[in-house]
Amino acid sequence: MSNPRPAPGDPGLAPEVQEIPIGVRRAASWSWRLLVIVAAGALLLWGLTQVTTIVIPVLIAILLAALLQPVVRILTRYTFLGRAASSGIALLGLLLVIAGMFTLAGRQLIAQWDDIQSRAVQGFQALLEWVQSTFQIDNPMIDSALQEGLEQLQQYSGQLVSGAVTTAAALGNIGTGIVVALFTLFFMLSGGAGIWRWAVGLMPPAARVPTHEAFRRGWKALSAYVRTQVLVAAVDATGIAIGMVALSLGSYAVPIWLLVFLFSFIPLVGAIASGAIAVLLVLVLNGWVGALIMLAIVLAVQQLEGNVLQPFIMGKAVEIHPLGVFLGVALGAMIAGIPGALFAIPLIAFVNATLLYVVGRDPSPELGHDRASAEHFAALGAGVPAHQLAEASSDSEAQRTSADEDSSADLAMLGTVPAAERRSATDGGATTGTGATTTGTGAHAADGTDAQDAGAAGSHAADATGTTSPEAPSTDQVDGASAEQPAPRHRAEDERD
Repeated sequence: MSNPRPAPGDPGLAPEVQEIPIGVRRAASWSWRLLVIVAAGALLLWGLTQVTTIVIPVLIAILLAALLQPVVRILTRYTFLGRAASSGIALLGLLLVIAGMFTLAGRQLIAQWDDIQSRAVQGFQALLEWVQSTFQIDNPMIDSALQEGLEQLQQYSGQLVSGAVTTAAALGNIGTGIVVALFTLFFMLSGGAGIWRWAVGLMPPAARVPTHEAFRRGWKALSAYVRTQVLVAAVDATGIAIGMVALSLGSYAVPIWLLVFLFSFIPLVGAIASGAIAVLLVLVLNGWVGALIMLAIVLAVQQLEGNVLQPFIMGKAVEIHPLGVFLGVALGAMIAGIPGALFAIPLIAFVNATLLYVVGRDPSPELGHDRASAEHFAALGAGVPAHQLAEASSDSEAQRTSADEDSSADLAMLGTVPAAERRSATDGGATTGTGATTTGTGAHAADGTDAQDAGAAGSHAADATGTTSPEAPSTDQVDGASAEQPAPRHRAEDERD
């Protein structure tokens, strides 16, 4: 039997390379590239862990900005206040709410402190008597155990002092982080759009509009996550506070509500810690029976959160499978501890929505396209002076706010309009502005209309400044195709026609 003829090799390759199967060569090429990507990601994570005092407050400010942005938009549109004043009022309101909740909880705890102290002593004595009668332990054995504990404390007193110094340094870092978070939050609320446009302007011209549209989808998913997480935390806190009222401990309901609400933002660990504190408090105040009832209430609330609220409400808000939510929290906790678990799901929600748009599966077709930003990026590429860009940005801010409100009104209709009809309606609205059907693949096909509008805005800006700008690249040129598209017409010519 004759051997099959070998496939002709690439004459540009060495003979020893031609002997390697093409599949092995491709696998090797992919492998070293993936290794470089993983190494770069690991280096980035290591660098972020070295500046956690700055990174964590900035991430918290981003989450709070997503929560307060609707408030700032309403104040800006329906009052005489500007963007900066509205942002200051929203930030001041947030601080007042937080300070009010902590003040109310602290006053109730201070008012009940004597009762808690006396009942804690009684409970400790009752526990001691139960241990002595059950395990036949006499007082000399207990005294010897206490004496041994005191000796251990004296032996490790140096470590306790160093731990206190470390705690003081940590408190100083917390104060610095709070200041950084507040300043970052204010500037994100007042000028976040300008900061983002500056960052996108550093990218190549062909990538600016697709990057901006992908970011809008990711920001929408992030905002939905933050609001849903606040709802879940409020439900958990309210359920456990109702349990405290049912056990005739209504004076402790507000502190427990605040504690559970804050701890609910820490996945996995927060619910266990807050529930344990609530059970121990009831154990001290009402005894074993009340503690068992409170334990049953805490378990019921946690089951409601774990089996209903988190998988379905949270998973629907961020469009992530419940298994992805669980694995994301576990992976974030393994990499960065509690902060990693706290920011894992927001990051996954943002990246998921962004990548879906990049691959051509728009997760939020009702958002449409931001034409004002497309014109801004086109004018930026045409060399328009910075002060003219600032004026154009301020003029288009009201238009974008109105468009956002229209999109919010459209969201109310999403439950009655099928998804296929929403996508077809959005695509029809996008093609009507240009009078032709755009073609392409993936996310670039969705941006065909914006590319033509960007070219028109660039020519208009060039006419205004007296300079001639190169024509904006078409969608097919970005994708690497050689097909030519007609140059976009001037807006004044369209109006005359």
